[in-house]
Amino acid sequence: MQTFAAGSLPALTPVTMGTGGITDPDNAEMIKVTRLGMEAGIWFHVSDYGNGVYTMLGRAFREDPAQVPPCIFKLDGLGPQAFRASLEDALRRTGKERIEIGQVCGNPVDESLAPLAEELYKAREEGLVGSYIMDVIYSYSPKVIAAVEADLFDGYIFYYNLMERELSAAANAVLTARGTPVLAMRTFGGRDGSNYVSQPDHPRAQALEALYRQSGCENRVEFCVRFPLSLPQVRTTIGSSSRLAHLQAFLAADRRPLAPEIVTEIQALHQTWNAAR
Repeated sequence: MQTFAAGSLPALTPVTMGTGGITDPDNAEMIKVTRLGMEAGIWFHVSDYGNGVYTMLGRAFREDPAQVPPCIFKLDGLGPQAFRASLEDALRRTGKERIEIGQVCGNPVDESLAPLAEELYKAREEGLVGSYIMDVIYSYSPKVIAAVEADLFDGYIFYYNLMERELSAAANAVLTARGTPVLAMRTFGGRDGSNYVSQPDHPRAQALEALYRQSGCENRVEFCVRFPLSLPQVRTTIGSSSRLAHLQAFLAADRRPLAPEIVTEIQALHQTWNAAR
Protein backbone atom coordinates (compact mmCIF):
# COMPACT_ATOMS: atom_id res chain seq x y z
CA MET A 1 0.00 0.00 0.00
CA GLN A 2 1.43 3.33 -1.03
CA THR A 3 1.61 5.88 1.77
CA PHE A 4 0.92 9.50 0.94
CA ALA A 5 0.32 12.56 3.07
CA ALA A 6 -3.16 13.88 3.53
CA GLY A 7 -3.85 17.54 2.97
CA SER A 8 -6.48 19.49 4.84
CA LEU A 9 -10.14 20.24 4.52
CA PRO A 10 -11.47 23.68 3.66
CA ALA A 11 -13.80 25.36 6.13
CA LEU A 12 -17.27 23.86 5.84
CA THR A 13 -20.60 25.39 6.81
CA PRO A 14 -22.02 23.79 9.99
CA VAL A 15 -24.91 22.36 7.98
CA THR A 16 -24.62 20.84 4.52
CA MET A 17 -27.49 20.20 2.14
CA GLY A 18 -27.75 16.61 0.97
CA THR A 19 -29.05 16.47 -2.60
CA GLY A 20 -30.28 12.87 -2.60
CA GLY A 21 -33.90 14.00 -2.56
CA ILE A 22 -33.76 16.38 -5.54
CA THR A 23 -33.99 13.80 -8.30
CA ASP A 24 -36.67 15.31 -10.58
CA PRO A 25 -35.64 18.40 -12.58
CA ASP A 26 -39.28 18.98 -13.51
CA ASN A 27 -40.54 19.05 -9.92
CA ALA A 28 -41.24 22.68 -8.94
CA GLU A 29 -40.70 22.14 -5.22
CA MET A 30 -37.40 20.36 -5.77
CA ILE A 31 -36.26 23.28 -7.88
CA LYS A 32 -37.14 25.65 -5.03
CA VAL A 33 -35.26 23.45 -2.57
CA THR A 34 -32.17 23.57 -4.77
CA ARG A 35 -32.32 27.32 -5.16
CA LEU A 36 -32.88 27.91 -1.44
CA GLY A 37 -29.80 25.83 -0.63
CA MET A 38 -27.77 27.87 -3.09
CA GLU A 39 -29.08 31.16 -1.73
CA ALA A 40 -28.29 30.07 1.83
CA GLY A 41 -24.60 29.79 0.96
CA ILE A 42 -24.19 26.32 2.46
CA TRP A 43 -22.20 23.38 1.14
CA PHE A 44 -23.88 20.68 -0.98
CA HIS A 45 -23.31 16.93 -0.70
CA VAL A 46 -23.80 15.34 -4.10
CA SER A 47 -24.43 11.86 -5.48
CA ASP A 48 -26.33 11.22 -8.68
CA TYR A 49 -29.26 9.26 -7.25
CA GLY A 50 -31.72 8.23 -9.92
CA ASN A 51 -29.71 10.00 -12.62
CA GLY A 52 -31.63 13.15 -11.75
CA VAL A 53 -29.45 14.97 -9.25
CA TYR A 54 -26.72 15.93 -11.69
CA THR A 55 -29.33 17.14 -14.18
CA MET A 56 -31.04 19.23 -11.52
CA LEU A 57 -27.81 20.77 -10.28
CA GLY A 58 -26.43 21.36 -13.75
CA ARG A 59 -29.51 23.36 -14.67
CA ALA A 60 -29.53 25.35 -11.42
CA PHE A 61 -25.81 26.10 -11.61
CA ARG A 62 -26.09 27.34 -15.19
CA GLU A 63 -29.02 29.60 -14.28
CA ASP A 64 -27.18 31.22 -11.35
CA PRO A 65 -23.41 30.73 -11.67
CA ALA A 66 -22.73 33.35 -8.99
CA GLN A 67 -24.31 31.11 -6.35
CA VAL A 68 -22.81 27.74 -7.25
CA PRO A 69 -22.00 26.20 -3.87
CA PRO A 70 -18.86 24.39 -2.75
CA CYS A 71 -19.58 20.67 -3.01
CA ILE A 72 -18.69 17.25 -1.67
CA PHE A 73 -19.08 14.68 -4.47
CA LYS A 74 -19.25 10.92 -4.08
CA LEU A 75 -16.62 9.48 -6.44
CA ASP A 76 -15.82 5.89 -7.39
CA GLY A 77 -12.82 4.56 -5.49
CA LEU A 78 -12.73 1.05 -6.93
CA GLY A 79 -9.75 1.87 -9.12
CA PRO A 80 -8.00 4.69 -10.98
CA GLN A 81 -10.01 4.36 -14.18
CA ALA A 82 -13.33 4.19 -12.32
CA PHE A 83 -12.36 7.20 -10.24
CA ARG A 84 -11.37 9.29 -13.25
CA ALA A 85 -14.55 8.36 -15.11
CA SER A 86 -16.77 9.32 -12.17
CA LEU A 87 -14.90 12.59 -11.70
CA GLU A 88 -15.18 13.59 -15.34
CA ASP A 89 -18.86 12.61 -15.43
CA ALA A 90 -19.62 14.72 -12.34
CA LEU A 91 -17.86 17.79 -13.72
CA ARG A 92 -19.35 17.47 -17.19
CA ARG A 93 -22.95 16.94 -16.11
CA THR A 94 -23.10 19.52 -13.32
CA GLY A 95 -20.95 22.15 -14.99
CA LYS A 96 -18.63 22.42 -11.99
CA GLU A 97 -15.06 23.25 -12.90
CA ARG A 98 -13.69 21.90 -9.64
CA ILE A 99 -14.88 19.61 -6.86
CA GLU A 100 -13.94 21.00 -3.48
CA ILE A 101 -14.08 17.65 -1.65
CA GLY A 102 -14.09 14.19 -3.23
CA GLN A 103 -15.72 11.42 -1.18
CA VAL A 104 -13.81 8.28 -2.18
CA CYS A 105 -16.25 5.35 -2.12
CA GLY A 106 -15.73 1.61 -2.37
CA ASN A 107 -13.41 0.44 0.41
CA PRO A 108 -10.34 2.32 -0.83
CA VAL A 109 -7.85 1.11 1.80
CA ASP A 110 -6.64 -2.10 0.18
CA GLU A 111 -4.10 -3.38 -2.34
CA SER A 112 -5.57 -1.08 -5.00
CA LEU A 113 -4.73 2.08 -3.06
CA ALA A 114 -1.32 2.74 -4.65
CA PRO A 115 -2.54 3.19 -8.26
CA LEU A 116 -5.71 4.87 -7.02
CA ALA A 117 -3.66 7.28 -4.90
CA GLU A 118 -1.69 8.32 -7.95
CA GLU A 119 -4.91 9.18 -9.76
CA LEU A 120 -6.37 10.99 -6.74
CA TYR A 121 -3.38 13.23 -6.42
CA LYS A 122 -3.04 13.71 -10.14
CA ALA A 123 -6.58 15.09 -10.12
CA ARG A 124 -5.67 17.34 -7.21
CA GLU A 125 -2.57 18.62 -8.98
CA GLU A 126 -4.72 19.34 -12.03
CA GLY A 127 -6.96 21.49 -9.85
CA LEU A 128 -10.00 19.26 -10.34
CA VAL A 129 -10.37 18.14 -6.71
CA GLY A 130 -9.34 20.00 -3.59
CA SER A 131 -9.47 17.46 -0.75
CA TYR A 132 -10.33 13.79 -0.20
CA ILE A 133 -12.40 12.06 2.45
CA MET A 134 -12.96 8.35 2.97
CA ASP A 135 -16.49 7.00 2.69
CA VAL A 136 -17.07 4.73 5.70
CA ILE A 137 -19.52 2.01 6.70
CA TYR A 138 -19.27 0.07 9.94
CA SER A 139 -17.40 -2.91 8.49
CA TYR A 140 -14.63 -0.57 7.33
CA SER A 141 -13.84 0.46 10.92
CA PRO A 142 -10.49 -1.41 11.13
CA LYS A 143 -9.44 0.18 7.85
CA VAL A 144 -10.35 3.61 9.17
CA ILE A 145 -7.84 3.08 11.98
CA ALA A 146 -5.19 2.02 9.46
CA ALA A 147 -5.96 4.98 7.21
CA VAL A 148 -5.79 7.49 10.07
CA GLU A 149 -2.51 6.08 11.32
CA ALA A 150 -1.07 6.29 7.80
CA ASP A 151 -2.44 9.85 7.31
CA LEU A 152 -4.19 8.89 4.09
CA PHE A 153 -7.30 11.07 3.95
CA ASP A 154 -8.22 14.62 4.89
CA GLY A 155 -11.33 13.44 6.75
CA TYR A 156 -13.87 10.64 7.13
CA ILE A 157 -17.57 10.59 6.37
CA PHE A 158 -20.19 8.24 7.80
CA TYR A 159 -23.70 8.16 9.22
CA TYR A 160 -23.48 9.92 12.57
CA ASN A 161 -26.65 11.28 14.08
CA LEU A 162 -28.99 10.78 17.02
CA MET A 163 -30.05 7.35 15.75
CA GLU A 164 -26.67 5.82 14.95
CA ARG A 165 -22.89 5.99 14.70
CA GLU A 166 -21.84 3.89 11.72
CA LEU A 167 -18.37 3.29 13.14
CA SER A 168 -16.87 1.07 15.83
CA ALA A 169 -15.94 2.39 19.26
CA ALA A 170 -12.25 1.74 18.56
CA ALA A 171 -12.21 3.65 15.29
CA ASN A 172 -14.26 6.47 16.73
CA ALA A 173 -11.85 6.75 19.65
CA VAL A 174 -8.92 7.15 17.24
CA LEU A 175 -10.70 9.88 15.27
CA THR A 176 -11.68 11.68 18.46
CA ALA A 177 -8.25 11.47 20.07
CA ARG A 178 -6.53 12.83 16.99
CA GLY A 179 -9.18 15.46 16.24
CA THR A 180 -9.50 14.00 12.75
CA PRO A 181 -12.24 15.77 10.77
CA VAL A 182 -15.56 13.94 10.55
CA LEU A 183 -18.44 14.78 8.24
CA ALA A 184 -21.65 13.48 9.81
CA MET A 185 -24.23 12.15 7.35
CA ARG A 186 -27.99 11.74 7.70
CA THR A 187 -28.82 14.48 10.19
CA PHE A 188 -32.33 13.14 10.76
CA GLY A 189 -32.11 9.38 10.59
CA GLY A 190 -30.31 6.12 10.27
CA ARG A 191 -28.99 3.87 7.60
CA ASP A 192 -31.98 1.54 8.08
CA GLY A 193 -34.41 4.24 6.94
CA SER A 194 -35.41 5.35 10.42
CA ASN A 195 -36.05 9.05 10.89
CA TYR A 196 -35.98 10.71 14.29
CA VAL A 197 -38.26 13.57 13.25
CA SER A 198 -40.94 11.65 11.37
CA GLN A 199 -40.78 8.38 13.35
CA PRO A 200 -40.94 9.39 17.03
CA ASP A 201 -42.27 5.92 17.91
CA HIS A 202 -39.16 4.16 16.61
CA PRO A 203 -37.48 2.29 19.51
CA ARG A 204 -34.32 4.35 19.24
CA ALA A 205 -36.29 7.59 19.15
CA GLN A 206 -38.13 6.45 22.24
CA ALA A 207 -34.82 5.76 23.99
CA LEU A 208 -33.81 9.35 23.22
CA GLU A 209 -37.06 10.94 24.37
CA ALA A 210 -36.01 11.84 27.91
CA LEU A 211 -32.78 13.41 26.62
CA TYR A 212 -34.71 15.43 24.05
CA ARG A 213 -36.96 16.81 26.78
CA GLN A 214 -33.93 17.69 28.93
CA SER A 215 -32.10 19.36 26.03
CA GLY A 216 -34.11 22.56 25.90
CA CYS A 217 -34.43 22.23 22.13
CA GLU A 218 -37.46 23.90 20.61
CA ASN A 219 -38.18 20.98 18.31
CA ARG A 220 -36.81 17.65 17.11
CA VAL A 221 -35.11 19.17 14.08
CA GLU A 222 -33.04 21.35 16.39
CA PHE A 223 -32.10 18.33 18.52
CA CYS A 224 -30.94 16.52 15.36
CA VAL A 225 -28.80 19.44 14.23
CA ARG A 226 -27.26 20.27 17.59
CA PHE A 227 -26.11 16.77 18.51
CA PRO A 228 -23.48 16.19 15.80
CA LEU A 229 -22.35 19.80 16.01
CA SER A 230 -21.66 19.22 19.72
CA LEU A 231 -18.85 16.82 18.80
CA PRO A 232 -15.52 18.65 18.37
CA GLN A 233 -14.33 16.48 15.47
CA VAL A 234 -17.52 16.98 13.42
CA ARG A 235 -17.11 19.71 10.81
CA THR A 236 -20.63 19.59 9.35
CA THR A 237 -23.89 17.68 9.55
CA ILE A 238 -25.44 16.63 6.24
CA GLY A 239 -29.23 16.62 5.94
CA SER A 240 -31.31 15.89 2.87
CA SER A 241 -34.90 16.71 1.94
CA SER A 242 -36.98 17.30 -1.15
CA ARG A 243 -39.45 19.48 0.79
CA LEU A 244 -39.01 23.23 1.02
CA ALA A 245 -40.43 23.49 4.56
CA HIS A 246 -38.04 20.79 5.74
CA LEU A 247 -35.00 22.59 4.36
CA GLN A 248 -36.18 25.86 5.88
CA ALA A 249 -36.43 24.18 9.29
CA PHE A 250 -32.97 22.66 8.84
CA LEU A 251 -31.45 26.05 8.02
CA ALA A 252 -33.26 27.79 10.88
CA ALA A 253 -32.30 25.30 13.60
CA ASP A 254 -30.14 26.47 16.49
CA ARG A 255 -26.59 25.14 16.16
CA ARG A 256 -25.30 25.59 19.71
CA PRO A 257 -23.68 22.56 21.35
CA LEU A 258 -25.88 20.50 23.63
CA ALA A 259 -25.01 20.15 27.31
CA PRO A 260 -22.04 17.76 27.66
CA GLU A 261 -23.95 15.35 29.86
CA ILE A 262 -26.65 14.94 27.21
CA VAL A 263 -24.03 14.29 24.52
CA THR A 264 -22.43 11.66 26.76
CA GLU A 265 -25.78 9.91 27.24
CA ILE A 266 -26.44 9.86 23.49
CA GLN A 267 -23.00 8.42 22.85
CA ALA A 268 -23.67 5.73 25.46
CA LEU A 269 -26.81 4.73 23.54
CA HIS A 270 -24.73 4.48 20.36
CA GLN A 271 -22.32 2.16 22.16
CA THR A 272 -25.22 -0.04 23.26
CA TRP A 273 -26.78 -0.15 19.82
CA ASN A 274 -23.46 -0.95 18.13
CA ALA A 275 -22.72 -3.67 20.66
CA ALA A 276 -25.87 -5.47 19.51
CA ARG A 277 -24.60 -5.77 15.93
